[in-house]
Amino acid sequence: MPPEPPDASTVSGHLQGLARRIRALRERRGMTQEDLAARCGISVSFASLLERGERSPSYETLLQVASALQLPLWELLRLEDTQDAGVHRLEAFVRGRALSRADVDRLLSVAEVMFSEPSPAAADTAPARPEPARCGEPGCEKPVLARGLCAAHYHRERRRKAAGPGTGGA
Repeated sequence: MPPEPPDASTVSGHLQGLARRIRALRERRGMTQEDLAARCGISVSFASLLERGERSPSYETLLQVASALQLPLWELLRLEDTQDAGVHRLEAFVRGRALSRADVDRLLSVAEVMFSEPSPAAADTAPARPEPARCGEPGCEKPVLARGLCAAHYHRERRRKAAGPGTGGA
């Protein structure tokens, strides 16, 4: 049994998708409707109708549009992906800043590190942070400032040494 033909709303939806795609691809290439029309051998008004989804292009016109946009016909006709928007934004970012191949490679390196997920094995082998040293005075668990003593005990010891051995100061 042959598949059922698509209903009118499905066809209209695909036509609107094609229209949006033609316009987006034209704009991305910096072309005007006049440029596209001239390269396709169609009128500017027909190019406008195509981009609004108000006319269904013939196979010949689709071939001309694909050629004018310098892409294969299958790419012009493929259904829109939800990821297309993100890809186009990345392309616009790279083109808008005129990034060199080296710049793009660096950008990709950063993105790979930024979005890579650590493997469970890597998490197990990650070096543990060392525990901060604690004061050596009995009962004191404060972090060490210097010489194994916390700030209070360190300064107390300095004052005692500065006072001298005969003063007995504490």
